[in-house]
Amino acid sequence: MKLSKKYAVAMTLVLGGLLTACSDGSTEGGSGGDLITGTAGSTARMTIAGDYLYAIAGSRVQLFDITTPQTPAPWTQVQIDWNIQTLFPYNQYLLVGAANGVHILDNSDPASPQQVGDFRHATAIDPVVAQDDVAYVTLKRDTSRPGPGIANQMNVVDIRDVTNPQLLDTIPMQGPAGLSVQGQRLYVCDGVAGLKTFDISDPVNPVAIDALNGVDCRDVIALNEQLYVIDERGLSQYDLTTGKPMLMSTVDAEPVVYVINQ
Repeated sequence: MKLSKKYAVAMTLVLGGLLTACSDGSTEGGSGGDLITGTAGSTARMTIAGDYLYAIAGSRVQLFDITTPQTPAPWTQVQIDWNIQTLFPYNQYLLVGAANGVHILDNSDPASPQQVGDFRHATAIDPVVAQDDVAYVTLKRDTSRPGPGIANQMNVVDIRDVTNPQLLDTIPMQGPAGLSVQGQRLYVCDGVAGLKTFDISDPVNPVAIDALNGVDCRDVIALNEQLYVIDERGLSQYDLTTGKPMLMSTVDAEPVVYVINQ
């Protein structure tokens, strides 16, 4: 599924430096369905469904009508909560990561998302991805806030009932950031602990099977047989055909919005 010219033009006109997919969590506030164009990282602050672009704007999700890409029109806004940080499409839903939890929007009508559920946690920075009715949420302690804060961890959350998500497991982490899920593998950026690979053949019981030490990444995108790893310097590409991720190339760049087209 390629990113069409229509959507590329719309994103250029609308976003223009407002958004960043390489958020380090200091900003304030995939496995998506057929309507989603492209595959964004778990720390992305925008996504597209149908003729609408969704962007985080403070405590709201702002919709833009991109039917005519040369003149994108502000549409409606959905009030969520303070300090929302990330957007991730999952089937007909949008998962909105916030400092205090994950909010679930029913996006069956792309023009009018409706909030249907919440998974609450202590204040943290929390990218989220989902697959097969299970969400994986990394919680990184926000050192800019006073107090002891939450321990660095990854939550495994049952979202079969989107109106009532349930915590299934908590996995200790060192400094988690972005993550990506594909098939039976979950890839997690874990700060100084490196890029970790989890076996999720049992989706509710992730098992760590590998770690690339020295890879201090912010976000990661698994697509087909490749892994795209984003850090503060740029974008690295890894080959997954041999099982363990093998470095193929590195492109140094200023932080930008990375959208890997299918």
